[in-house]
Amino acid sequence: MKATGVVRRIDDLGRIVIPKEIRRNLRIREGDSLEIYTDNEAIILKKYSHVESINNFIAQYAESVFASSKREIIITDNERIIAVAGNFRKDIVGKKIDIRLDDRIQKRNTQVFDRGENLEVADNLVINAPAVLKPIAVYGDLIGAVIVVSENAIGELEKSIAEMTSLFIGKYLES
Repeated sequence: MKATGVVRRIDDLGRIVIPKEIRRNLRIREGDSLEIYTDNEAIILKKYSHVESINNFIAQYAESVFASSKREIIITDNERIIAVAGNFRKDIVGKKIDIRLDDRIQKRNTQVFDRGENLEVADNLVINAPAVLKPIAVYGDLIGAVIVVSENAIGELEKSIAEMTSLFIGKYLES
């Protein structure tokens, strides 16, 4: 654990303010969920990932999408890569997403990238092939994204896969 040197008082309702600089560095936004852990006399706050809580299911889903469509797929939450299927290295699962990808997710719309347009996913993972990105929403909150990559130009199939996967994961997490 790293000390920050910041001391805060708890108010009469038991609340504490997390300083803006810490929230910015950890990408904690208003409305984000935090898990609370205790360890002896320490309280540990960790960003909660709805997607990560079902990551085995999502990994199998991604593999099924690839097996049936032969389209590579990446599924992320707002922090990390949760699942990949296709020719991606499996060791990128768990890597922190690039801040530029997070900015793209926050736009809330489907985005199509042509060959040569860089889609920065994580350190050492920049997609130059045609791709489509669709954010995942749960109860209106953005919780991650689906990226579908194609060898050829993005068509209706790739857009449909991204849309269907995003909606399915969102609805699954809402139930």
